[in-house]
Amino acid sequence: MHSSVVTNDTVDRYTSYVYTSNKKSDDFSDATAQAKLLPVIFQGDSKRVLQGFPDGVKNDLGYALYRLQLGQTPPDRKPVQTVGTGVYELREGDARAWYRVLYIRREKVIQVLHCFEKRSNAIEQKDIETAKARLKRVLGAEREEKKNAKQALRGK
Repeated sequence: MHSSVVTNDTVDRYTSYVYTSNKKSDDFSDATAQAKLLPVIFQGDSKRVLQGFPDGVKNDLGYALYRLQLGQTPPDRKPVQTVGTGVYELREGDARAWYRVLYIRREKVIQVLHCFEKRSNAIEQKDIETAKARLKRVLGAEREEKKNAKQALRGK
């Protein structure tokens, strides 16, 4: 069991494994920013899949998403360029499998594109294609929203 403490100066590690050498420190100087959590939107069946992960894995990945909501960078994320620019994976494992959450952080929201488990080193093509399709829908919806906002401003 990991003992973790959050103070104004430090955040102890919650995950069992640190996969990157990211040494970027967390900035707690702005107390108002801590209160403003970015919303997390789960695409497709991502939330249901994440909820089906083992408790320890689910807690670690949930904490990593919480850090993203606070504007922090989780130490165990990795870019996934094969899905798209700005897409990252959160990674956690247990004795049985590796668990992944693919997400993209946008200006006002965190979009969880795909959650899955794997037993080999590489991400399977079906998981890449699922995440790509969901990313395409998210970006398309953002473009449409911006277009509608511009039209509404012109109409006033």
